Amino acid sequence: MYFSAKHIDVKLNQDYADFNDNSLIICDGIGEFKDSEKVAKLVVEQFIGKEYSKLSDLIADNELVKFKNENIIGGTTFISAVKKNSLDKIQIEYLGNGGVVHLYGDFSTNVNSDEPYRYGEIMIPHISPNGALTKHISHNSNKPERASSMITMNLNYFTGDIILLFSDGISSLEDKVILKDNENRFWRNENPAIQLILKELDLFLISNNNQATFQEGIIEFNQVILEKLKTENYLEDDASLGIIITENVLNHYKEKIND
Repeated sequence: MYFSAKHIDVKLNQDYADFNDNSLIICDGIGEFKDSEKVAKLVVEQFIGKEYSKLSDLIADNELVKFKNENIIGGTTFISAVKKNSLDKIQIEYLGNGGVVHLYGDFSTNVNSDEPYRYGEIMIPHISPNGALTKHISHNSNKPERASSMITMNLNYFTGDIILLFSDGISSLEDKVILKDNENRFWRNENPAIQLILKELDLFLISNNNQATFQEGIIEFNQVILEKLKTENYLEDDASLGIIITENVLNHYKEKIND
């Protein structure tokens, strides 16, 4: 299982992301607070540096307790993914908004469309009906605001599994508008940034599926795709992107090329 997480500055420089061999985290600082950059950076550094596996351990960390006592006015969302003891099990935990999508290794092969569409959104953002964050880590968050949602998944599909995790600079479910046409059909507006990531990921996997060099390659891809999103004006805010890819995805692309 391969992990990567990167962030890119676009507006307020308040996104942070990082990873290690078994986990990743992305944090999006809350823009209305002046010190949110400090909080997002601290959360990421403590989670990865101390190899925490769940939010409750992080919240109890002395450094986070200290920031609440130092008159720092800031906050952040939180999305993490941690590999569990099982070879194919991961645990996703989150507060706030952003997104997590799951797709299989054969996501680019579709009978009904040339666009990659076979993926599922597995994160429901913590957002009120008027668009306000209802859960977060901040100077004024208490137990209800820090009560996370958690998803445990077995990544064992025969063509492999891919998980994409991202801050709302890329997309968030509450931004997806559902439209009704004159024939009473419902349509959901697809996010163009997600489509670009999927198309570029397919091209990357076609030419980069060697296990020996893949970890280095997916880290580079992660940075390059964020820069492409920024250069081509897909981003209006700071953005973070985390990627998890299982071994079977590489095997699937090798077989696909050889067919």
